[in-house]
Amino acid sequence: MIITKPASPLQTTGLVKAGLGKAALKSAIGVALAMGVLGAGQAQALVVTVGGQQWNVTTFTGTYTANTSKFALPTGGGVMPWWQNQTLADSFATTVGSGLGFPNLGNGPFFGYLTSGSNVQAKYTDSFGDLGSLSPSQTSARTWAQATPFSAPGPLPALGIAAAFGFSRKLRKRIKGH
Repeated sequence: MIITKPASPLQTTGLVKAGLGKAALKSAIGVALAMGVLGAGQAQALVVTVGGQQWNVTTFTGTYTANTSKFALPTGGGVMPWWQNQTLADSFATTVGSGLGFPNLGNGPFFGYLTSGSNVQAKYTDSFGDLGSLSPSQTSARTWAQATPFSAPGPLPALGIAAAFGFSRKLRKRIKGH
């Protein structure tokens, strides 16, 4: 009896025959999948310093009309410290640059800073690193930047300290016992 190994999907597509080795093809597929997963939805937080303060900058995708509460200053419950301040929107867009990718058709996330009629005034950085302006409709879905103040992890909680101290006492008794 002769047992033959079925052709892999890579061989049946002709990609292996075209000179792209299996390992290279698997790597390319892995990179493409990772980019697709990381490029979709919300981006990971990017910590930037603007105006002497550190900020966690992330993105969300949606319309202005469905997310009006986000388009406000943090003191008003929003997540856009640049709201109503074009100069600050410029600073954030420039500082973030390509750090959050280019989710808006080759442009970075939009830093909305003002409503004007039925549009939202916004700043962004393009794939060349240039600062741009646009006015998308309040009802068109876009990827917007949002920011919260950065806070470093706090000190070890009291219960953790107590547990560590208790463990060290037990360990010390064991050592003395030997």
